[in-house]
Amino acid sequence: MGTSPVAVSVDGVDYEVYLPGSDQSERPRPAKPPPAPASTSPAPAPRPAVSNQTGEGVVRAMMPGRIVSVSVQQADSVESGQPLLVIESMKMEQTIAAPRGGTVSAVHVQPGDTVQHGQTLVEME
Repeated sequence: MGTSPVAVSVDGVDYEVYLPGSDQSERPRPAKPPPAPASTSPAPAPRPAVSNQTGEGVVRAMMPGRIVSVSVQQADSVESGQPLLVIESMKMEQTIAAPRGGTVSAVHVQPGDTVQHGQTLVEME
């Protein structure tokens, strides 16, 4: 019988192997923990914070998606809670409603448009 433990290196990791018949476990175990793998991709950049509430009459996309329908046009009067448009994201449709009453001053999207999180959809006065 040989002398235990025997030092073995596999893929750059050193192991101490105890030979059969020794009083130690026969299972190989690392001599030292392997080094942590180097990160190959940079950490993702944080998304810009966009409030779910509209400010100063601007209605923004709360999620990326595709515009399914637009219910208003420029110069329309709307009431608080009235549907403005429908956006589809991850196969779910979400109706975007007017946050307050007022007049639509601009509509920046049309059905079929793809929008990003935080993109301006409708402006109101």
